[in-house]
Amino acid sequence: MFEPDYPSVLHLSDPAFTATLLSRAAAESGRSWRVLPLATAPTVDSPGLRVGLKAVRGLRWEAHLLADRLRTSRLHVHSALARRHAGWAFGRRFALHLHGTDIRSRQYEERHRRMVQRTVHDAHVVFYSTPDLREHVAPLREDARLVPVPVPLPERGPAPVPAAVRAVAGSREYLFFPSRWEAVKGGEAQIAMARALGAACSGPSAPVLIGLDWGPLASEASATGVHLVPKMSHADFLATVAGARMCVGQLSGVLSASELDALAVDVPLLAPLNPEWYDGSHPSLSVPPVLGGVDLGMSSGPDGLVDLVREELTAPAQRATRGWVEEHHSPQAALAEVLAGYRDSGW
Repeated sequence: MFEPDYPSVLHLSDPAFTATLLSRAAAESGRSWRVLPLATAPTVDSPGLRVGLKAVRGLRWEAHLLADRLRTSRLHVHSALARRHAGWAFGRRFALHLHGTDIRSRQYEERHRRMVQRTVHDAHVVFYSTPDLREHVAPLREDARLVPVPVPLPERGPAPVPAAVRAVAGSREYLFFPSRWEAVKGGEAQIAMARALGAACSGPSAPVLIGLDWGPLASEASATGVHLVPKMSHADFLATVAGARMCVGQLSGVLSASELDALAVDVPLLAPLNPEWYDGSHPSLSVPPVLGGVDLGMSSGPDGLVDLVREELTAPAQRATRGWVEEHHSPQAALAEVLAGYRDSGW
């Protein structure tokens, strides 16, 4: 009986469900990859009780890590900062997968710099998830490899739109902002965009602007007229995306999981892209099927973005967005990239 290579890998942490999606795709080819999310902090009011519960939860988590580590000789880590608490389990030949904050921000902070940079240096093979991270990881590891963010491809029709969204939209169409309101997501530009959209799309038949009550700039978004709904389960989030007339992606020049979720269900996505990142250096970085894209770039103000929205609302164009996601951002595509990295590095 044929046994695939890398039959057993333990994935530590699960940002954007990447490890879960990789493990499911690996199972399709007869591999058994396990996922251990990082321990979460207890949510209790009493400081003393919180400290005690945190210690107990941490010990239980480390016991799970030890048990899982004994079952496999290979560890794929999805956070450089996990080394602070779980470095004892890394060994000398671990894979590292960088997803954002640790390499984009934390490596420049005095408290975390040495930890992040040493972990990147020591890893046997290094992956990163979005093209904007390349400039942050390349000075440390020129051999780091892009693994485009995987997203699930729904096999059934969309679930009903959540009640909180229906209560806001009623029978009207809605435009959805799927990202959190934060500077790293292009938050200030999103606020300006929301303000311009609110002024341009008014009247009883105009689409409703809806976003998540999430991020430090959420109150500013609300002040522009965006109706904020509470953070929701991933299933409800996907249903909200699927029910939108259009999604307005983060205005930071990059596509992350939230934007890809829209493309996976053929919902039009407004997303100006940074041409320095989407430069064709990887197949996934050539002409993503979005409104704006590299043609618009990062120089357009809110009025130019509003014009694109108006054009799409009045004369929608046909785009094969799901097929593009399946080719470049499916779990199977991500698995192929990861396995190629393992093999080429001799891990």
